[in-house]
Amino acid sequence: MDEAQTISSCQLCQNSGNVKWKCVSCQLMLCNTCKLNIHPKFKLADTHFIIDVKDVGTNIEHSYKEIEYGKCNLHVTQDRCLYCRDCNSLVCLKCVSETHQQHVLIDTDQIYTEKESQVLNLIELYKQKITSITNINEICQKKNEESKEKIIKRKEDLTTLLEDHSKHMLCQLEEKCKNSNLCSKLEDFSKTLDLLLKCQQSKRADLLLGTLDTIQDTDVQQDLEVYFPRFVMGRPLSRKMIETFGSFQEENVVDPNEEIELILKNYHVTSLTMIKRIVEISDEKFYVIDESSLYHFELKKEEKLHIKKIVDIKAFDISFDLTKSNEILIAMQQEGKIMILKPSLKIKLFHSFSGLLPRAIHITKDDKVIVGVREEGERELSPSEACRRQIIILDKNGLEENVFEYDKDGKRIVSMPMRIKTNADEDMLIIDRISKLEGRIIFLTKNGNVSWVYNGDKAALNLFKPWDLVVTARDNVIISDIANQSFHILNSHGQLLKMHKSVDIGLSFPISLLMTQGGELFVGTPTNSMDDIVDKRNNKSTHIFRVTVKGI
Repeated sequence: MDEAQTISSCQLCQNSGNVKWKCVSCQLMLCNTCKLNIHPKFKLADTHFIIDVKDVGTNIEHSYKEIEYGKCNLHVTQDRCLYCRDCNSLVCLKCVSETHQQHVLIDTDQIYTEKESQVLNLIELYKQKITSITNINEICQKKNEESKEKIIKRKEDLTTLLEDHSKHMLCQLEEKCKNSNLCSKLEDFSKTLDLLLKCQQSKRADLLLGTLDTIQDTDVQQDLEVYFPRFVMGRPLSRKMIETFGSFQEENVVDPNEEIELILKNYHVTSLTMIKRIVEISDEKFYVIDESSLYHFELKKEEKLHIKKIVDIKAFDISFDLTKSNEILIAMQQEGKIMILKPSLKIKLFHSFSGLLPRAIHITKDDKVIVGVREEGERELSPSEACRRQIIILDKNGLEENVFEYDKDGKRIVSMPMRIKTNADEDMLIIDRISKLEGRIIFLTKNGNVSWVYNGDKAALNLFKPWDLVVTARDNVIISDIANQSFHILNSHGQLLKMHKSVDIGLSFPISLLMTQGGELFVGTPTNSMDDIVDKRNNKSTHIFRVTVKGI
């Protein structure tokens, strides 16, 4: 039999037998009249926990626990019944009369509710932090395993290289030993000695003279000279050689659930016909090309753009290497040449291609020059057409080191390579144009293997037409898609993380991209591409937008 059944009348009025409620705080059974008229007059009645008699003895009643405020530390017989905001402590009535009369005092249940709310918020916050740390820990473990695999692979590659080289040297040594002719010379000298002995024993003058005539011009000492390779150990590996093995780079590891954001910071108006390419020279200094000229621009501290024409030159692509005395490589638009522009503004030939046009150029961290080329005269290209389209690797002197044209299945790798960038592992990301209206992204390893291909978002309104791309510090990729006026953001495995509409951040028709050393994204646009954020009288100008990147 439960409590509601054992108590037949209201414990306040003692008259009504129609018990409907229980105040768990007071531990009283109540009729409906007393609940409405008498109980509200109790002190702090509005904070009491009242339940239906049907819920007596259930989890609903047991879920309530009386809040304990305890006894006063100074007046041990007094209950703490108020909270002093000035002193940030619970106090009793004697405390109030003695030291807290001018202080701000509030009800204990009120402060408990406030603090309980703060605790609940903190509980949620720390749950999120634990989830994030768990995710980050999983990512770190994965990156740790990846780094281990790379280190071991690097060691194995170098070990294989050393083993192959030592085998080659041993073969050379063996071959040299075989070709020394010592045995042959020994046999010849033995025959000559026998002839001389016979001549001596014959006592014949004619034989003596004849024999001497045949050997007197022989330089025996010279015949005895033998050149033999002596292995001389090289010097211990230099620091530069050791550095080529690899090193660690600090990398921010973030929760994959972090929101990806592109936020427009500001923009600069130019009078160029288009912002075709942007490269960074140093902090706040850049090169940019349009259809016919190369320009230098600088962003002063007052955020003003100072732009100056350097030289008239029709370039399809440019690349800049800080290690080469500010030299810039230029892929010519209508000639099969790559030129070097010196700081003195003198232009020299770097490399000439026979029957090929360089379309994309990129200088790697180890001074390699990667060039995407297509055969002259071809406009519309498809992978099946029998014409040359290649990725060519040149050394720092312009000498050809490698050519990638076909994959492991014998299919052409690219149709028309328009842009090339490399990631931290020196693998290549290539914008490949497969028609006038459509393109794709090819991930090509430094060994020439196609790892993945991205053909755009299937949900996009228009065909995928990539113009430029950048690789972030986390090895993610941002691609400008002029046809859909969007940025496609991919991870290192070619998976789409987000397709971000450029108009959503206030810019239209993004073409050229640059990720600065400081992690800021620069976006160049063509003419007649601006929306209402720019005055209409400027709508024939090009713009360079500065965008803050988060979570990528």
